[in-house]
Amino acid sequence: MIDNIYMGRPAEILKIDRHTNAEMSFKLGAHIQGIPGQFVIVSLAQVGEIPISISGFSSTGVEITFRKVGKVTSELSHLKAGDELYLRGPYGKGFPLECFESQRLLVIAGGTGVAAIKPLVEYCLHDDKHKIKKLDVLLGFRSPKHILFRKELKRWEKNCGVVITVDTTEDETEAWAGGIGFVVDFVKHVSDIGPKTKVVIVGPPLMIKNTVRELIHHDVRDDNIWTSLERHMKCGVGKCGHCRIRDKYVCLDGPVFNYVEATSLID
Repeated sequence: MIDNIYMGRPAEILKIDRHTNAEMSFKLGAHIQGIPGQFVIVSLAQVGEIPISISGFSSTGVEITFRKVGKVTSELSHLKAGDELYLRGPYGKGFPLECFESQRLLVIAGGTGVAAIKPLVEYCLHDDKHKIKKLDVLLGFRSPKHILFRKELKRWEKNCGVVITVDTTEDETEAWAGGIGFVVDFVKHVSDIGPKTKVVIVGPPLMIKNTVRELIHHDVRDDNIWTSLERHMKCGVGKCGHCRIRDKYVCLDGPVFNYVEATSLID
């Protein structure tokens, strides 16, 4: 019998964490051997399928995080612990972990892009064999109520430098003592960055471009920058062409690219 590359395997939802009104994480009982930066295809019978970044690995399975924005994610948001969905993957090229070991690493993400960098930060902080010379994490959200992974962020703050910024505090009932402004505006406050600094950036294309411009102003080399491109993917195996940009397929050649290569691919 020939294996069907489009056939998913069942995965039980073990736990649901609702971060905001639109964003949530599912902890799934699916043992997947992957690396930070890869993604899976999540499907629901008679509904459809969608690519979602892996936002966590654990001994019990994997975690995915998504925003309710369309048909499939809307249906996913109605599921509860104990329900099943289907997974394919993992797919794509993840972050080049070997390039970061014993190096100065700065991780920058905006909005739901934080989900894609979360397993990378967890990997770096896990134990000494993944030792990073120095790690800083710079995160930007729309407002305080849009902040994701609050519990994890508190844990990260005990082990590395973490800066959390918000675009605005309007219409907020809770007091906010953190930074206010776009995440790019806070790059200049990060110490000890320069030609040898390794950087990961995940977020909207405009944020990536502006942040890279600021990093280069601080002498960071563009070939020391990696990004994960968010572009519509369908099959995950390079057959449908939905994610093709020129001669590259994001699902196969990415989604993680060195910025030297990514600069010609970003919309």
